[in-house]
Amino acid sequence: MATLAQTLAQIIDATQVRPGTVMAWWLGGTGFVLKTSAGTQVYIDPYFSNCVAQIFGVERAFPPPIPVEDAAPDLVIATHWHEDHLDPEGLPILARRSDTQFLGPPSCRARLLGWLVPADRVTAISTGESHTFRDVRITAVAARHVAGIPGWETPDAIGLLIETEGLRIYHTGDTEYDLRLRALAYDSARPIDAMLTVINGAGGNMNAHEAALLAWQINPNLIIPMHHILWKDFSGGPQATLDPAILADTYRKLGGVGQVAALALGEGVEIGPR
Repeated sequence: MATLAQTLAQIIDATQVRPGTVMAWWLGGTGFVLKTSAGTQVYIDPYFSNCVAQIFGVERAFPPPIPVEDAAPDLVIATHWHEDHLDPEGLPILARRSDTQFLGPPSCRARLLGWLVPADRVTAISTGESHTFRDVRITAVAARHVAGIPGWETPDAIGLLIETEGLRIYHTGDTEYDLRLRALAYDSARPIDAMLTVINGAGGNMNAHEAALLAWQINPNLIIPMHHILWKDFSGGPQATLDPAILADTYRKLGGVGQVAALALGEGVEIGPR
């Protein structure tokens, strides 16, 4: 019997993306699948396993929307090496059963090579560098992710600026608010079309108010909140903001005019031009 997760993988595979648009499906956390009109599937920060429960005792709140056995990425991008972004259990399985390419900061490349992923399938990228894969151009942009756990420092964490189909999509990765991020509004004559932003406000990430401020400054057409429902029985502490409505409310009060789309788990959305 087909499961809901298998159905999502099948839906993504069967979806015909309109030229000039990108389809994006949310996997929970900061995980997304992007698909272009050429059929290229890019997975960002896919967390397939429940390995964080073994390390920190924190269970994921839901089964993976796409199990690793059904995943069909052409490219996997990790924004940093933390286990819910660079899955030490799921990614080696994916690498063995596919010819997927991998992209991430140097610390991610080192771990993937340590998991015996072939070197010619793993590319390192650092802030300010760009990499082109088929019809997708990825630029690593600044992120400031300070989780505050000794041994889990991520000095080379990145955000992503993804350009394809004539669109510019900004994925914040895990990051605190930083003045370098709002410069993304001015680094090109072409505006950012969509912003995928952390809002949880814990573990080295922006809260919903800070994410709203950054969205107002960058002025994308579409804002998608993320990293607010990944963990079971974990409040994130007193500073956490796990309700996307907080982002939307603050953004409107600031005068933001873009669309805020709080996706359900596994839900897809079409990203198009303004």
